[in-house]
Amino acid sequence: MKKILRLAKAEFNKIFYRPSIFILTALLVGTLVLTSLLYSPNVKSTKLSYEAKTVGEIYEQFIEINKNKLNKYVIDNNLENQFLQIQSQYEDIKQNKLETLTDKTVALKKYFPNEQDGAKGLIQDEVLKISTYTDKEFLINKQDTIDVFENLKSEISGLTSYLAQIQNQTLNFYFYESDFDLMYNSLTKLYNALPSANSLNNQYDRVAFINLGNTISSKYNINLELKIVSKLKSFSINEEDYNEIIETYYNQAKQKLQNTYFAKIEQFNNQKSLSVEQNDKDIINEYIANYQSFAQMNQTVMSNKFMLLRIKDVKDTQIEGLIGYSQVYKYKLNEEIKINEYLIKNEIFDYNYLSSFNFNSSSSYTTNSYDYTVYTMQILIILIIIFTIFYACSSIAGDQYAGTMKMIAIRPYTRDKLFAGKYISCLMFGVMLILISMICSFVVGAISYGVTFKNCLVVFNSSTVISISPILLLFLYLFSLILNLLFYISLAMLLCLVFKSNALSVFVSSVFYGAQIILCGTVSSAWLNYTPFGHFDLFKFFGNSQFGLLKMNILPDANFLTSAIVLCSLIVIFNIISHFIFKRRDIA
Repeated sequence: MKKILRLAKAEFNKIFYRPSIFILTALLVGTLVLTSLLYSPNVKSTKLSYEAKTVGEIYEQFIEINKNKLNKYVIDNNLENQFLQIQSQYEDIKQNKLETLTDKTVALKKYFPNEQDGAKGLIQDEVLKISTYTDKEFLINKQDTIDVFENLKSEISGLTSYLAQIQNQTLNFYFYESDFDLMYNSLTKLYNALPSANSLNNQYDRVAFINLGNTISSKYNINLELKIVSKLKSFSINEEDYNEIIETYYNQAKQKLQNTYFAKIEQFNNQKSLSVEQNDKDIINEYIANYQSFAQMNQTVMSNKFMLLRIKDVKDTQIEGLIGYSQVYKYKLNEEIKINEYLIKNEIFDYNYLSSFNFNSSSSYTTNSYDYTVYTMQILIILIIIFTIFYACSSIAGDQYAGTMKMIAIRPYTRDKLFAGKYISCLMFGVMLILISMICSFVVGAISYGVTFKNCLVVFNSSTVISISPILLLFLYLFSLILNLLFYISLAMLLCLVFKSNALSVFVSSVFYGAQIILCGTVSSAWLNYTPFGHFDLFKFFGNSQFGLLKMNILPDANFLTSAIVLCSLIVIFNIISHFIFKRRDIA
C-alpha cells in the first residue's frame, strides 16, 4: 500500500507542473466570481405576516374580505376552490368520456366499407344508387345525396371538436398525445376532403358526386381511428378512497382551521388587541402563519392524493405522454405528500425547516450559503470533471506517448500498483478541487447570504422523511459529486487504454459527460433509466426531484438502490477491465 501511495503522490505532484493547472485555476476563480454576480434563485413564497401598530390591527387585516391580499378569506377560498375542483373532476370522471369517444368514432363506420360484414357503407351505397339514376331523377333526389355527405362531415366535425375538448381535460383513460395527434390529423384530412355544403349544392352534378363518393370510399376510412379507440382503457377511482381524502384533508382540515388555529388567533386578539409590543405582534403573526401553512399543507396533500388515486393503476413508464398527465410524476407527488403529512401529523410548519438543496432554488424564505454552494458547485463540477478526465487520460496515454511509462515500469512496481497509483492520484486531484471549490463557495455564500442553523426536512427516496443538519446534507451532496467523479475517472482511464490516444479518449469521455448533462436536463422519459445517464446523481433522492438543466432530475421508476448499484457496478467493472488491459498491454 505504501508503494501505491508513493506512486500516487508522485503522479499527483506531476499535475501541478503542467501549465494547464493555471488555466484551470483561472477558470474556477472566474466561474466563482461570475456565479456570485448571476445568482438569482427562486425563493419560496414569503411567510405570511402583517405590519401594524397594534395586535388588533393585524387581526383586522387578516380577517378582512379582500381578494387582492393574502388573508383568511383568500386562504379559505383557496382550500374551498381546490375541493370544488377535485369534486368536479371526480364527477367528471364518472361520466365515461371513453364511451362517448368510442360511440362517436364507431358511428362513422356506417359510411365506409366493412370487410367483416360485407357492408359497402352509406357513401358507396349512395354512389351505386345515383349511378342508376337519370339526370332528371338525380335532380329530384339530389338533396338525399347531399345529406349523406353533409352528415358525414358533420359527424367528423363533432368528433374532432370532442377530441379538441378532451385534450385540455384530465382524462380517466389512457390516451397518449401521439395517438391523439394521429387520430386528429387523420380525421382532419378526411374532413378537408369533403366539400362544403354550398359547394355540394351548386357545383356537383351526378357524375361529380359519383367521383367524390368513389374517391372518399377508396382513399379514406376510419380503421386507424377505430384501432386507436379500441386499445384505450379506462381507469377508475375507488369511492371510499376518494371520500377518505375529502374527509381527512378538507372536512377535518376546515374544522381544525376554525376550531384550533383561528381560535388561537381570536383568543390572542381578545387578550392583546390593544398591545403595541413587538413580541405580541410577532406572536399573532406566528399564529396567522400557522393558519396559512396548515391550510396550504392540506390543500397540497388533498390535490396530490387525488391525482395519485386517478392514476393508481398506471405505471410510471405509462404516464409520460398521456393527455392531462404529461407533467405528472408519481415520485414528486409522493415526496410532497410524505413531507406535508409529516408536518400535519406532528403539528409543525415548513417555515421552521429548510427544504433540500437544489440548483437555483432557495431552501427557505431567504437565501442562505447552502443554496449558493449547491448552485455554484453544479456549475464548477463541470470544469472539475472535464479537467480530471484530461489528467486521467494523460496519466497513461500521455506517459506512453512521451516514453516515460517504460521508465516507470522498470522500477520495482507491479502493473497493478502502477495503475492504482495513477488512479488514486487523479482521484486525489479531483477531490481536492471539489473540496476547495465547495469551501470557497460556502465562504462566499456565507458572506453574501449568511448561514442558517435550521434543520433540513428532506424525503429520502420519496418514502422516508428525515430531519437532518444542513451541514450533513451538504456532505451527502459532496459524496454524490465524488461518486460522479469516480465514474468519469474510471471511464477516462478505460478509454485511454482502449484507444491508446490521449486526445481521442478525452474527447469521447467529455462527449459522454456532455450527453449526461443534456439528456438529464431535457429528457424525463423512463428509458433513460436503462442507460448509465439516469443513475449518476444520487443526491436527487434526498428531496431534489426537480427537472431541468443542471438540476437533480428524477426519472419515472427511479429509486436510490437501483441507481447506487448501477453507478457503483459501472465503476467496479470499468476498473476491472482497465486493470486487465493494463496488465497485458505493451506499455513501451
